Amino acid sequence: MDFTTLCLFWFVLAVPSTSQELVTLRVSPTVVAKFNTRVTLHCNASTSQNGLLIKHMGWTQDTKLCSVNEEGTVISHHNNFTSPFHCEYEDGRLSLVFQRMQPLEIKKHFMCKLRSNQGVVHGFTTVELQENGEAADSSFQNKSPRCTFSHVYPDGEVHWFHGSRNLSGGSERPLTSKSLDPQGWLTITSQLPVHSDQESRLPYNCSLRSALSDAYIASIALVGNGATAWRSSDIPKTALCLPFALTLYRLEIMD
Repeated sequence: MDFTTLCLFWFVLAVPSTSQELVTLRVSPTVVAKFNTRVTLHCNASTSQNGLLIKHMGWTQDTKLCSVNEEGTVISHHNNFTSPFHCEYEDGRLSLVFQRMQPLEIKKHFMCKLRSNQGVVHGFTTVELQENGEAADSSFQNKSPRCTFSHVYPDGEVHWFHGSRNLSGGSERPLTSKSLDPQGWLTITSQLPVHSDQESRLPYNCSLRSALSDAYIASIALVGNGATAWRSSDIPKTALCLPFALTLYRLEIMD
């Protein structure tokens, strides 16, 4: 290696270090998204020197999502991205705004990249989706209780209760089916076989336990003689207490 090659090699290594000191990007490493709520990813450019000129700034996830050019014009590239989104730009901050996030689109990093007169830098953001499950439907089919949970993420298991008795793991194993929609949401349906206590007036309860936290995140209570059913959702911490509460309520009505 001659002197000219050595100097060139040293210069190439030195340029990224100098550029990183001049201009930086600030992005949140992780953003937690709730079901069916707006999510915003911010990318902020800052510099220790005056005269920063942004030539190009953009968000990508394998493919271009949106970018801003030197004139400050925002361009969106929707492609085949299933979650609706738009971008906002103001004073060196490019924000990627989703109306709601889908499970299929949180598997990979989002990258923000900046090209400027003071260097080229990039940063990554990961979106995590909170565990979720929605009580969707319940009924009695041939005196057999059946319940369905929709928009389940990441996965879950249905546990059945009859009055104060936990039927999970017993001989009366429920029939459970799972299906995945194009956006990555699970639908879980569980049906309990008819058993000897079917004619009793005690309520049934099916509770969805998350595979992520092992917590109950949704619950459905069924009360009736095979013709009617009552549903209750959004009982993440008290699902196991619901059969007891319904039993007491039932006894009060009978008094």
